[in-house]
Amino acid sequence: MLRWFSEFNDQQRNVFLHKMLDVCDCAQLHLLSVEMEDNLHKTCPHNCQDLLSWLPPAISFRILSLLDPVSLCQASQVSTGWSYMAAEPRLWMGLCKMKEWQLSDMGERKQRREFGVRDGTRRWKEMFAERFRVRRNWLQGRYTVRTFEGHSQGISCVQFDEQRIVSGSSDKTIKVWDIRTNKPWSALTLAGHSATVRCLHLSGDRLVSGSADRTIKVWDLKNTGKDWSSAACRVTMIGHMHTVRCLQVDENKVVSGSYDRTLKVWDLSSGQCHLTLRGHEEAVLCVQFNERKIVSGSADRTIKVWDLNEGYCLNTLHGHHDAVTCLHFDENRIISGSVDSDLKFWDITTGQVFPFFCMVWKQL
Repeated sequence: MLRWFSEFNDQQRNVFLHKMLDVCDCAQLHLLSVEMEDNLHKTCPHNCQDLLSWLPPAISFRILSLLDPVSLCQASQVSTGWSYMAAEPRLWMGLCKMKEWQLSDMGERKQRREFGVRDGTRRWKEMFAERFRVRRNWLQGRYTVRTFEGHSQGISCVQFDEQRIVSGSSDKTIKVWDIRTNKPWSALTLAGHSATVRCLHLSGDRLVSGSADRTIKVWDLKNTGKDWSSAACRVTMIGHMHTVRCLQVDENKVVSGSYDRTLKVWDLSSGQCHLTLRGHEEAVLCVQFNERKIVSGSADRTIKVWDLNEGYCLNTLHGHHDAVTCLHFDENRIISGSVDSDLKFWDITTGQVFPFFCMVWKQL
C-alpha cells in the first residue's frame, strides 16, 4: 500500500486519504492529530488559516466593526493577533455611540470622568463593558436590595444622584443617604419645614424642597470628603397659600405648583416671586418648564401651556377625565398621565391628541 501510495499523483493521494479518513474511528483520528500536530501547515503560506491577519488592516477593521459585542469578545479569544485587533478603541467607541447603548447626560458625564485619560482619550472598551453590564442587569432583572431606615412617617418624595438619595417625609424632615456605603442610616437630616415635605429637586449640592407648610426652601449641601459636613437653608420662599405640591429648578429660577391653584416663578438666589400664574380651577399637581414654556397638570383634569416670560396661558388641553398627576414635554409633544388610567400624547402647538398613539396604546 505504501508503494502504491508513493506512485500516486497529488490528486490520487488526496482521494485516497479522504477515503481512509471516512473509515477511521476515534482512536485512529486521535493518533493522526497527535502525529501531525507539529507538521500541520508546515509548508503552507504565512497565516494560511488566519484571514484577518493577512488582510489589509482597514478591511480587517471593517469586518470586526460589523460584529455585535458578544461576537467581538469571542473573536478576541481566538489568538493574540485577533485579541490585539479586537481591542482597537475605535471599535468600542462605535459601539458606545450606537443608540441602544447611549446613556443619560448624567451617565455620560460620570463615564467621562471615570474612564478618561490625561491625554484626552478614553478607555472605550471599559466604558462599553460597564454599559453592557448595566443593560444586561436591567433587562434580566438583576438587582441588589438595600434598605435605608430613619424616617418615622411615610416618605412622600425622593431624588437621587450618583452619590446620594434624598427623601422627604411626613415627619417634616429631609434625609440625605450615602449610596456609596452600606450604612442603613442617613448621612444627614435636614429639619426646617413645619409640615410634610411634598416635593424635592436635587442638583449638585443644591436641594430645593416644597412643603405642606406652604414654603419652598433652598438647601446648600456641602460634600467635603467622606461626609456631608454642613448643610444650611439659604433661602425660604413664602407666597403660596396652600401645600407646595410640585416644583422644578434650573440655575436661576424655581417654578412651583400648589394646592392653592397657582403656579409661581421665583428667583433662586433672592427668593422673590416674579410671576404668579392663575387659571387652574383645582390644585396644581405637576409642572415642567424649558426656556420658553411652562406646562402644568391639575386636579381640574386639564393641562395648561404657559408663556414663561409673560406668564399668560397659551393653551388649555382638555381630554382627561380625572386629575392629571404627571407629564413630560419637549418642543413638539406633551405626554401626560392621569388618575383616569390613561396616557395621552398631545401636539403642544395645536393641543390635539395624536390619534395614532391612542390606537397603539389601546392595542397594547
